[in-house]
Amino acid sequence: MTISVDDGHPSDLRVADLLSKYGLSATFYAPARNPEQPVLSRSDLQRLSQQFELGGHTLNHVALNSLSSERVWREITEGKDWLENCSGKPVHSFCYPMGKFGKRTLALVKKAGFLGARTCQLNRHDFPTDPFAWGVSTQAHNHSRMVQVRHAFLEANYQGALNFVFIYKLSTDWATHFRYALDHVQTRGGVAHLYLHSWEIDERGDWQKLESVFRGIAQATDLQRVTNGELFALWSARRGTGEPVALASKNLFPSTSEASGKSVPVQSSKLLQSDPDDGL
Repeated sequence: MTISVDDGHPSDLRVADLLSKYGLSATFYAPARNPEQPVLSRSDLQRLSQQFELGGHTLNHVALNSLSSERVWREITEGKDWLENCSGKPVHSFCYPMGKFGKRTLALVKKAGFLGARTCQLNRHDFPTDPFAWGVSTQAHNHSRMVQVRHAFLEANYQGALNFVFIYKLSTDWATHFRYALDHVQTRGGVAHLYLHSWEIDERGDWQKLESVFRGIAQATDLQRVTNGELFALWSARRGTGEPVALASKNLFPSTSEASGKSVPVQSSKLLQSDPDDGL
């Protein structure tokens, strides 16, 4: 199973604390700027990268399908360079802002050197045919049945629509929805993928609910917990051999702390001491 946290909002630090508390890994997708929301500073991201994976989310958090190819390329590559400069580590994973992408965008993300890219297509737990169109199981946000079905058909996510009915039982509560994903993956295999926006968790006062879900994940000891980058690397390994790949027990991209055998706790009290000029 894997967890994604989108948009690089300052409240991502609270998510990081909860993840650290339960020994969970995650990928944080962070832009340098966001016209709609505040973002984490460079120093915050550098500290975050000591324990978690950082993923590309463009430079300015813009919908790529509405831009020229030249502008799309700049957003993708400059966002990647910016994150790598922040963390001092390579960035392997990409997430399409607002879930907007097409064949042109997909090809440019691949050309930029990412291993794979995550979409916002829901109710998925399978290895995709293309690692640059990777779906998710659950968003940590309650969606009505009409919204679920409408988005599935708008995105041509027909398998997701079927899964919503037969596997996710038309659930509109996100915690219950993700429990179905975990149950299915534990019995049938695949990938349970939860993604969230910390600012939405904060707006709805869902912190206790999120912690409860994280606690449940931590107790599922038969699930291998990986970052998005590790997941994308597994896809590449399977493609290279032509055989299904079992999730490896070791991290494919160990952090400095993992390499030294030490854990690095993420404390909000320290991470929130950011430079207001950073990340602008």
